[in-house]
Amino acid sequence: MNTKTDKQAAKQQVITAFTTKSDGIQVSPAKVVLVSGVATLLSPGSTTTVGYEIGHEPEQAERLIRLTGSSGGGLCSKEWFGLAQVVDLLNEQQPDKAFTSGLFKVIWHFKGSSNNAGFLAAVLRHLELTKAAPDVRFGHLITGKHAEWFDGLKTKLPAETNAAQ
Repeated sequence: MNTKTDKQAAKQQVITAFTTKSDGIQVSPAKVVLVSGVATLLSPGSTTTVGYEIGHEPEQAERLIRLTGSSGGGLCSKEWFGLAQVVDLLNEQQPDKAFTSGLFKVIWHFKGSSNNAGFLAAVLRHLELTKAAPDVRFGHLITGKHAEWFDGLKTKLPAETNAAQ
């Protein structure tokens, strides 16, 4: 296990991502990490893990997610993206019809690391939002828990953010 990720899971943290405005001034919207963890990759027998963080920007209700890196050195895009987009993709799936990790490539607009979709699929499996499809190698099925889980994240948001929803 990654010691850095273990420490992150122990408490909420503020993560800073810098952006540059048109006038050249750097602004750093802080991200409050609500949940962080590590997921084992999907290859049978794999011990390689991928880290993830779920968070939000203060005073905004949108929940975000990002991949933080792989213990095996595989590259991934580490930018934050809307968790609602992931839930929407899961909502489109039928409970008895397998899908592949390729479903998630649209999140990165088919750009970035080719590992992104598979790494996200491993995270969703770790969170028990998907499960292995028994008849499709590397296929996934939804567990039906994603909407309830996503709504449950609201309880982790500060009270003033919940009141704005």
